[in-house]
Amino acid sequence: MKVIAIANQKGGTAKTTSTAAVGLLLSRRGYRVHLIDADPQASLSQAFGISDREDRFACSLIDGEQLPIDMLDNNLSMTPGTVALATCEAQLLTTPGREFFLRTCLEKTKLPEDAVVLVDSPPSLGVLAMNCLAAAGGLLVTVQPGGFEIRALAFLETTVQVICKNVNPGLVVLGILLTNCHRRRGITRQVNEEVAQLHGVLGTIRSDARILYATTAGRMLHLRKSNALDDYANVVDQLEESIW
Repeated sequence: MKVIAIANQKGGTAKTTSTAAVGLLLSRRGYRVHLIDADPQASLSQAFGISDREDRFACSLIDGEQLPIDMLDNNLSMTPGTVALATCEAQLLTTPGREFFLRTCLEKTKLPEDAVVLVDSPPSLGVLAMNCLAAAGGLLVTVQPGGFEIRALAFLETTVQVICKNVNPGLVVLGILLTNCHRRRGITRQVNEEVAQLHGVLGTIRSDARILYATTAGRMLHLRKSNALDDYANVVDQLEESIW
């Protein structure tokens, strides 16, 4: 089982869209994919039109038990998130070994041995985000063009180094996704160059109204044609080459 976290402590970087798109495309290529919505905003769950009124994920996390699994398609399943995860995070703050609850739950969850698990991390560096990084073997970082995003990326880089040293030595940064890009704008090229100095840019994702509509309307599963989806397909190509 391969676990990849998609993260950035800053919101609005298309982290959830990237998780949804990469997971969807991998499943269409025959991989058995499980998505984990670890963000209390539950945007990933919304993108696929599902909800969890019983707060099963939060309960599983607190109890250290197997994760709930909802099937979305033949090769695609999800552990949906809810706002209850915010309360769960507050409870975990005072619990010994608080960074490892998600890892423990994953170990108890009955997923295929060859499953690819994608974790949509919350836009923060709190306990939930630390759980995502502690459970993952790989990390994808989403960044939008802009000066504030570069500073946030540098801070995340420091956090990842601390995680690798103290919590999860096996965590590898797989690359950075530049999202919501307008390729003719100079800022995109500038950010691309600056980001490349930290880690490789795995892909540049164009701004695209169709994928935005699909995620907000809960119709991600039905998205077939989109400029951004084409860009994510190139990212998946590189992931296949570097991971499998």
